[in-house]
Amino acid sequence: MKLYIFTPNREALFNDELEQKLNNEFEVIFYTEPKALKEHADFINDADEKIIALDPDYFGWSVTKEDIDLMQNVKALCLQTTSFSWIDTAYAKERGIPVLNLLGFSAQAVAEYALTLALGVARKLPIVAQDQYKQDFVKHQSIELKGKTAGVIGLGRIGTNIATLAKGIGMSVVYWSKSSKNEEFEYLDLESLMSSADVIFVALAQNEETKSILTDELLKLQKKSTMFISVVHKIYNHDLIVEMVQKGDLYGYGYEEDNGSPLSLEGNIYCLPALAWATKESMEANAQMWADSISSAGRGEYLNRIN
Repeated sequence: MKLYIFTPNREALFNDELEQKLNNEFEVIFYTEPKALKEHADFINDADEKIIALDPDYFGWSVTKEDIDLMQNVKALCLQTTSFSWIDTAYAKERGIPVLNLLGFSAQAVAEYALTLALGVARKLPIVAQDQYKQDFVKHQSIELKGKTAGVIGLGRIGTNIATLAKGIGMSVVYWSKSSKNEEFEYLDLESLMSSADVIFVALAQNEETKSILTDELLKLQKKSTMFISVVHKIYNHDLIVEMVQKGDLYGYGYEEDNGSPLSLEGNIYCLPALAWATKESMEANAQMWADSISSAGRGEYLNRIN
């Protein structure tokens, strides 16, 4: 059986041992130079049974219905990520193609990045950077997180790790989650959490359902002293949060985006590059889990099927 792997990150993700394992099980074809799927004539014309492994970086985080229509005789689509909003899973299901994702490989890495963002906002590092690192003991006076209340929205793997880290540095922890429960922390409804927490950590899964959860009305419940920290994209009104910080209605905002910088926006807005998941440990776990997902699919065992 053939295995097509689309990734611009081959060297970062696959060591010799993993590549040899896959070569023992499949006829492996790597594509490492990103371009539109329709430009791969050899792939499009290949009618043999195949597994397709997809890294979203190759496709600019978008695999459409039209892309899926170009795929022949596909036994499974194995994603390199936990997130799957970048691929049309419903249409893949219509085509009878299982879509598989990976779970948990970066939960600790992302949680630590969220805490990094919170510490940066608390210490006003964006403002210090914007002032070219001059010392100003009045303007740059910051706050400590110990004794503050962390409000975690979403208590999955990442949210639970954020809560544990926050508790570890002396914060009280409250949370809201649609389904997960944890007696170690206090549960609050969203309105109470948004209006009372000193640091709000958004750790929800990114999908169509979560887009409607954090409304503008909820965002406006935050105290002026609150920090809003997110490791999730496009499920809340980013522009409103920026406006609130710049108007003095919010202490600060921390988030990540591609090629982000603390100098991206004025005010106490700590934007960092989208590197939350990319630690040595998480990338090693990611590669191993991806290889296991691919191998299992080749045997007809669909781990973490999402459609």
